[in-house]
Amino acid sequence: MNSSKTITQSRGIDGMPLSKPVPEDEFLHPVPEDAHYATTETSYFGFNIPESQINGEIYIWFHPRLHVMSASVYIWKGIKTSTLTCEYINHFGFLPMLEGDIDDYGIEELGLKVKVIEPLNEINISCQDEDRDMAFSIGYKAIMPPAGRPGGQHFAQSMRTRGQLQLAGTDYEIDGYFTRDRSWAGIRKETASGGPPMTWMVGAFNDELAFHVLAFDDPAKNPEWLDAYPGRPAGKNLIWGYVRRDGETVPLASASKLTTRDTDGLAPTLFELSLTEVGGREHEITGSVTARMPWQTWQNMNVYFCQTRWKLGGKVGWGDSQDIQYNDFVHRFQRS
Repeated sequence: MNSSKTITQSRGIDGMPLSKPVPEDEFLHPVPEDAHYATTETSYFGFNIPESQINGEIYIWFHPRLHVMSASVYIWKGIKTSTLTCEYINHFGFLPMLEGDIDDYGIEELGLKVKVIEPLNEINISCQDEDRDMAFSIGYKAIMPPAGRPGGQHFAQSMRTRGQLQLAGTDYEIDGYFTRDRSWAGIRKETASGGPPMTWMVGAFNDELAFHVLAFDDPAKNPEWLDAYPGRPAGKNLIWGYVRRDGETVPLASASKLTTRDTDGLAPTLFELSLTEVGGREHEITGSVTARMPWQTWQNMNVYFCQTRWKLGGKVGWGDSQDIQYNDFVHRFQRS
């Protein structure tokens, strides 16, 4: 993501109708020979075991014009201050591009296997690393149709997760929810950027209620960075999002957000959200971070991956928050 460029390009899609992914979007998309080298496609999955403060992330990042990809599996418990303190990481920055499609494939270097049972509805993923005593097997079943970003080329989808994890000699049951993310055809440059953090937030409370938000903090709530990044209009901080309820997926018109950070000035501990749907229905949601680790998805940025406990009225749900930070913000606001 390029923060300043993304802000400009995304203005105007908040509140617009969501796009409708088709089954073909489950697979790799053709790329023209003259496409930009940074044209990318991504597949993101994961799992959480809240009772043990365990989170897992599976991220595949394809660069079809360069004929390479990167692939990662991260599993951690509780609060981490470094990626390398996670209970398990296995990341490859440069691997040969897959020879086939992504309906049924494996990545030998990770011991990872992905099989699409039914496009946009059911997927099985397994991973085994015998040398490091780690293995998992997860079945994903959709609790909603995929919600496409206005304009297309991207969707998010809440899924039911059931399976098993073996980690450091202990067996765990996976029985929860995870919101996966797919993108394609976008030009994702690794350019250094300025501006405040942008946060990707998702959560599911049950099979009928889930949400997705991509937003900055709202200047109206006086975030700590307000004076450093002037000129951002109050109430115009939402990129896009939705609420899934009552059998329908409703786009968001606005999402007022405020992030509370740890004593280091960077790591999120709490998110306060005021979501307003198109049509005016409002939702007050609070998210408490229960597990967290920093990961430099590429070297010019850092993302805090956060297992988050969400409260909406009397309901409790779980999901992920990813706080995306660039050099300027980290340099200005990090405290010892």
